[in-house]
Amino acid sequence: MKIYYFFFAILLLTACSRKNPIEKALETKSNEYWRFYYNYDNMTHSTYYKFKDDKLSYNFTIDEDGKFTDKPEDPYYPNEPRKWSVTSDSIMTLGGFSYDVISYNDKAIVLTYPTKEKPYQNYVFLIKEKESDLKRYADDYNEKRLYNPEKYKSNK
Repeated sequence: MKIYYFFFAILLLTACSRKNPIEKALETKSNEYWRFYYNYDNMTHSTYYKFKDDKLSYNFTIDEDGKFTDKPEDPYYPNEPRKWSVTSDSIMTLGGFSYDVISYNDKAIVLTYPTKEKPYQNYVFLIKEKESDLKRYADDYNEKRLYNPEKYKSNK
């Protein structure tokens, strides 16, 4: 009888500790970071995150030498770890804000949240970047067409 309780306990612990697929997608290697960016009031805002197994997210910026650092740009506004979670029905909470997960894979995650102004929602993009292959600006994703115009010529 003890053996059944043992197997039941192992099964219960295994089931409770499983990550959902979105949480698995948020995993990064030591040289990878998630670029969190969005457009608001015709301006692009961007920062970098790492999402850890302890359900805390850590904010990073790039210093003058082009290296990632967790030191805040503003010494009066410290980079405190923020709690994060993803529910089974695809709601991501990060630092007290809730986002709907629209789409995800191992390299990109699209989130949305409601706003008070038209169109009454905004999008957040999480793009996984490697230290060795960083985009200079978040707008580099939006302006891909400017950097590769030959790819967009029509085939008449």
